[in-house]
Amino acid sequence: MKYFPKISRGDVYLSPIDLEDIETFVKRSNDSRITDWTHWTPRMVSLQSGKSYLEGISKNWEYEFAIVRKSDDKFIWVTWLYHIKHINQTAELWIMIWEIDEHNKWYGTDAVNALLSFAFNTLNLYNISLWVKTFNKKGIWCYKKVWFQEVWMKHHCEYCNGEWYDLILMEILRPDWKEKNK
Repeated sequence: MKYFPKISRGDVYLSPIDLEDIETFVKRSNDSRITDWTHWTPRMVSLQSGKSYLEGISKNWEYEFAIVRKSDDKFIWVTWLYHIKHINQTAELWIMIWEIDEHNKWYGTDAVNALLSFAFNTLNLYNISLWVKTFNKKGIWCYKKVWFQEVWMKHHCEYCNGEWYDLILMEILRPDWKEKNK
């Protein structure tokens, strides 16, 4: 097995990404059906740049995880914490849905909760934020389900496929998450 369950929640566990997955990482990072929902729309990722990116994460003290389905150890998504500021106890969360056929199966909710558990209980962070495009109704629903709150909207700041979109800033504080996860 090339995945190592670091954090488990519901039907998924989070594992360090294996560099053997580089081709999947690059393929999904260049798939507009996936990246249009994220900030990666204009990026072009080569095998070399993808490998350099994944290798650099641990050097930058960011945490990127493969989201792996427990039932068959299938690598389905990726999530990470970045812009970590330990003094301020803050970070940003990001999740990318790699497998289109795995949508609407609650894996995102389980994965975000697992990552929040790691952020709050292991890294001792206090405030986790994220940005989501306003048309990403499933993402917004997922984040609200794990108690993220909308705090601000940035208007017409994401350009994708000839259209301008708004971004919503959402956040969750450790006491709020702990209260909901007793």
